[in-house]
Amino acid sequence: MLQHVVQTENFARSVESLRCKASVNRVRSPEAARPPVVILIHGIRSNTLWRPEIEATLRDAGVTAHLTNYGYIDLFRFLAPVGRFRRQAIEQAKAQIREIVRDSAAPVSVIAHSFGAYVFAHVLRECEELTFDRIIFCGGVTPSSFCWDDHKTRFNGPLINDIGARDIWPAVAEAVTFGYGSAGAHGFRKSWVRDRRHAGLSHCDFLNAEFCRTFWLPWLRAGHYVQGAATEPAAARGWLDLFSIFNIRTVLFGLALWYGAPHARAYWAF
Repeated sequence: MLQHVVQTENFARSVESLRCKASVNRVRSPEAARPPVVILIHGIRSNTLWRPEIEATLRDAGVTAHLTNYGYIDLFRFLAPVGRFRRQAIEQAKAQIREIVRDSAAPVSVIAHSFGAYVFAHVLRECEELTFDRIIFCGGVTPSSFCWDDHKTRFNGPLINDIGARDIWPAVAEAVTFGYGSAGAHGFRKSWVRDRRHAGLSHCDFLNAEFCRTFWLPWLRAGHYVQGAATEPAAARGWLDLFSIFNIRTVLFGLALWYGAPHARAYWAF
């Protein structure tokens, strides 16, 4: 059983100064009282594994769930610093999300895992006409520098960013390739985001019915926030610190230049 402390909070008080600037209606109208609609966005190597369980859990609670699918992304394409691979996923997700939002009579929320959070951040930035209800990230590889202040008028904040104390993969992704970030491991640390930490959870431990019922459904249905079991960041593993200190992607790039330059010069001289 997950250890948790339920704390129902009124975020209208805690972020009142920010919400007064928002153009999205923070008080739901009678029309918006329809059953919530949620878009599920998968990460790499998990395009069908967990979403049926979450979809069934949401459906049993009266929430309509839509499954997006930008295809199976293997580890090579995920790590390769090639924009084409990532752009294909973003464009496919963008088209599906636009269609769901357009056809929905109720406000649309989003749950995005890992690479799916990275994809949705790009969709949010590129589709200024889209507005959402709640947004939840878990294990996301979105950069912590993402500027939520530019988009806070387009969803009912704060964004919930679920962090597993044992989840190292966002930090690893940030360190070994380009474009990703470690918000899913270290948090966004922004005023319009609630970084929620969970003791003992790793990268995929959010993706089950129990976690959904305990942490996501209260927020999606009524804006009730459930505090995670870990209130402080977990102590970093010593070897993981090396990723931040030496920045593996830069080291690898430097080695490639160091060893590749002589061969390149010899080739062009020939």
